[in-house]
Parts: sequence; structure tokens; C-alpha cells
Amino acid sequence: MEINDLRIFQIVAYEKSISKAALRLGYAQSNITMRIKLLENKLNTTLFIRNNKGTVITPNGEKLLKYADKILELIDEVNSEFLTPKISSTIKIGATQTISASVLPKLFYLFHEKNPEVSLTLKTETQKNILDMILKNELDGAFISDEITSSKIKKVITFKEKLALVSSISIDSINALQSPIIVNSDADCPYRKLLQKWLSYNNSKAAAIIEFDSLESILRGIDEGLGISLLPKSILPKNHNFFIYDLKDEFTKLEIKFVINKNLKINPLLKSFISVTNNHLLNSQ
Repeated sequence: MEINDLRIFQIVAYEKSISKAALRLGYAQSNITMRIKLLENKLNTTLFIRNNKGTVITPNGEKLLKYADKILELIDEVNSEFLTPKISSTIKIGATQTISASVLPKLFYLFHEKNPEVSLTLKTETQKNILDMILKNELDGAFISDEITSSKIKKVITFKEKLALVSSISIDSINALQSPIIVNSDADCPYRKLLQKWLSYNNSKAAAIIEFDSLESILRGIDEGLGISLLPKSILPKNHNFFIYDLKDEFTKLEIKFVINKNLKINPLLKSFISVTNNHLLNSQ
């Protein structure tokens, strides 16, 4: 049994698609199909069933996947231990749009000061997509606020971001809102979910919900008097004319985590980025 065949099988299983696996691996689809067929012949079983919904793994395929995960994890550990890794000149970091606006500019600046020859790439996505990219090793690390549900994702840094209710008009009572709320169109946006939780906590109901798909549009909507929003204090313009209202209890701060793939060996660049982040957070307290 070829190790590469196991890796191809694993990627097809997780992608649930021959074409997606081929694209990710840079192989022709026919080559992927042939390697899967050879593996099936060696094991005398059917690993996948192809139908109009895609490539569906069989019960025996599920059994093999458990072994493949363990074997390939051990192979990767051996390679990491004995082979000198290629030093990348690029570091790729993921974050949601609002987190990237509040946290990343300063960290990228500090990191670039220490590593001027290194290219920095920021991937802005939903938290679900970011976590998928971490699992696929498409990112070196990412800032999220979701709970970690995968055992393959490791939390490296945790800190709390100060939040506030933001409005362009004075609010008589924040516990009896009359204004619409302005939120990100992503239903899993952490600031949107926390604002809705706060409304529920106060037995309040927004007059209306206005959705935008960018932070810039949310800030512009607040400035135009469309409604209010819950945002990190750090992203507010220096010379703003907003009314800022601090909330209480669990709604004053949002926990942010920097996570990496548990099986990823931390290279010098990522180690430097983690160090810069920790030092900045320590000096900001």
C-alpha cells in the first residue's frame, strides 16, 4: 500500500469530491480515480460510492479513514522531526472582517518591523471557512471567537476585546431601544450574535435589522443614522462623532483566540508572529 494513495484517499474523503481533491492536489481527476481504484483492489472493498450528490464514503471507507488519519499524522510527525523544513518567506493569517480591522493592522506593522523581508497575507473570511482553511493547512494561523470543536485545532493565544454599543444619535435608555440594529450579513458573525444575545437578555426587540456585508458599510450606516451596532472600540475612527455606550456583564468584551493546526510544526516565522502578538497584548494591558 502506497502512502501517497492513503493521502489521496484521505483528501477525497474530506473533500467529498474527486474533482475538488484533484484541484487541491494538482492531479488529473483520472489519476485520482485510478489511485482510489487500485487501493480498493488491494483492500478488496469499495471505499466510495459516486452519485449525483458527490462522492460518498462507505462504511469500510470510514474504517480506513480512521487508520489513514493516524498513519499520516505519524508520517508527518516523523518528517517534521527528521527533515529540515523549507523556510517560507510568507505568513498567511486568517480573520473575520471586523477582527481583522481591530486586531491585525497593529500586529502586522509590529511583525513587519522585525521581519521586513517577509510577505504578509491576510485572508478575510467567515469563521467557518477560516477553520476549514486551518484544517487544510491553507493558513499559518487565524483569529477567531468561536468555540473550538475540532481536536485538530490548537489554541495558542487568548485575549479579550473591549466592545461598545455605537450610535450616531443619543439613546435615552439602551435597555429600551427604538432604533434598528445594524449587523453583518453573516449569521455567524460574533458581534451580531452577541448583540442579538444582549437584546434577548434585556427582553428587547430591535425595531428592524439592517444587514451589511462590510465593516465600512456598517460604520457608514451608523454615521447616517440608520441604527446602532455592537463593535470593538478599537475600530472606531479617532475623530468620530458617535455616542458610545458601555454594556455590562458578559457583553463588555469578546474573547478572541489565535489558533493553529495542531499537527502543524511552528516554523520560525509563525513563532515570531506569536511572540509579537503576545508582547503587544502584554504592553496593551
